[in-house]
Amino acid sequence: MRITTQMLNASMRKAGLPINNVSLLNYVNGSSSQGNSLLSALNKNGIKVNDRGYEKLKGLAESLQESAEKVGSGDAFEEARKSGDKEPIYNNAREMVKNYNNTIKALKNTSSPLDQYYRQMLGEVSTDAEAQLKEIGITRASDGTLSVDKDKMTSADIDKLEEILGADGTFTSRISFLANRIADNAKANAASASSQYNAFGDAYFAAASKYDFWG
Repeated sequence: MRITTQMLNASMRKAGLPINNVSLLNYVNGSSSQGNSLLSALNKNGIKVNDRGYEKLKGLAESLQESAEKVGSGDAFEEARKSGDKEPIYNNAREMVKNYNNTIKALKNTSSPLDQYYRQMLGEVSTDAEAQLKEIGITRASDGTLSVDKDKMTSADIDKLEEILGADGTFTSRISFLANRIADNAKANAASASSQYNAFGDAYFAAASKYDFWG
């Protein structure tokens, strides 16, 4: 399957993700500062891929997707309006933030250009929402990780919490979308590694070609 910048942009637009000047093809063709291009990876026969690392990444990304969907579902906001207790909202957000940070760190430790692209996109989602998130107690550190201030979140207005974290916002839906793609990519890489192919070799593309990766 041939992945083009137009396909990527269409998928990002569909998910409500920002479209910027850094294309997936830049990463694939080797514009990253580390020089981890797909072409160079294919030409190196000695690369060792840890399939257990990709299995771990898949699990982390799936947990991130699940927790993001839970935060955005609206159930905790509705309960908080009835009970006045906003701690369940904080607990859900704290779990999502933990999974976000773990996924960011795991992505950083892979040599996949696609993973590095996803890491950048996750970072851009939190950067784009940084001011809003800060209003409800979620702050972004210089390394891209997030943290939650319990007192600030539980004292925030419920409508404001739902506006930023709920289904009508874009933060959690974008996180969920990217987490799903990260998990799919990790699954393909794990299958590739266990089949003794290079992580960016024939098995990866065979797996990817079975479905619309970006749709």
